Amino acid sequence: MKYFTWLVAIVVGMFSANAQAPSEKTLLWEVSGHGIVEPSFLFGTLHLICPDELKMPDIVKQKFRTTKQLFFEIDMDDPKLMTQMMQGMQMRNDTTLPDLMKKDFDSVSVIFKLKTGIPLKMMNSTKPFLLLSMVYPAILGCAPVSWEGEFIKLAKQSNKEVNGLEDVDDQIKVFDQIPYTIQASMFVKALYNLDSSKQVFNELVSVYKEKDIKKMLAMTMDDKDFGAYEDALLNTRNRNWIPVIGEQAKKMPTFFAFGAGHLAGEQGIISLLRKSGFRVKPIHYKD
Repeated sequence: MKYFTWLVAIVVGMFSANAQAPSEKTLLWEVSGHGIVEPSFLFGTLHLICPDELKMPDIVKQKFRTTKQLFFEIDMDDPKLMTQMMQGMQMRNDTTLPDLMKKDFDSVSVIFKLKTGIPLKMMNSTKPFLLLSMVYPAILGCAPVSWEGEFIKLAKQSNKEVNGLEDVDDQIKVFDQIPYTIQASMFVKALYNLDSSKQVFNELVSVYKEKDIKKMLAMTMDDKDFGAYEDALLNTRNRNWIPVIGEQAKKMPTFFAFGAGHLAGEQGIISLLRKSGFRVKPIHYKD
């Protein structure tokens, strides 16, 4: 279950002169004004990535050192995190994977066991989206690491407190807003098409390395499965995060690291912060 906690983000407004959707290509943004004494920073992450693809630029480390606390989507340093996530894995109403997958269950079980070493029947009541996290090493062809993991290391070195923009329950509820039948269909499709799934992920990594947050959002929303749940996956969560970001940034300089798909768009974090009166400016850098 090592990669379980990163899945939500992988799975991925109003117009005004001061709240336009950002078009700049960068993952690092400075937040100031509107009562903020010292600037805070936003950084768009990719939750799972192969080790050779993760290289933290010096300027990101530099800006991180100027802050006093670290915020992720959820508190990744919470010792109760895994227990809470495990409790949210189960489907409601006694729904099971054989019920959802029917004739595909046996074939998918063979592939799942081959790629993970775990019999699928042991996970019979697990939400299908969450099972996808267990297949990611096979899709990526590596043992994935995360930006969040690297930031946690830096936070421990400087004794920074780690917190979350939302609770674990908030993330778990996202899965409950997407019908289990849709989740199962996507799970089956991914297992039957591991090569194409890897190709899609490689394209996402390529766009991420280009720092093109606008294109990253478009890739997620253009997906015929994920796009229908844009509000649940991104917009509602973005709106809920704005008061937290504003409050914490006013309290002390804070480094906010969350999925890059949350940054762009008219209902993205950057646009919503600008609309709330904050100054948000891009920090351009080379890898």
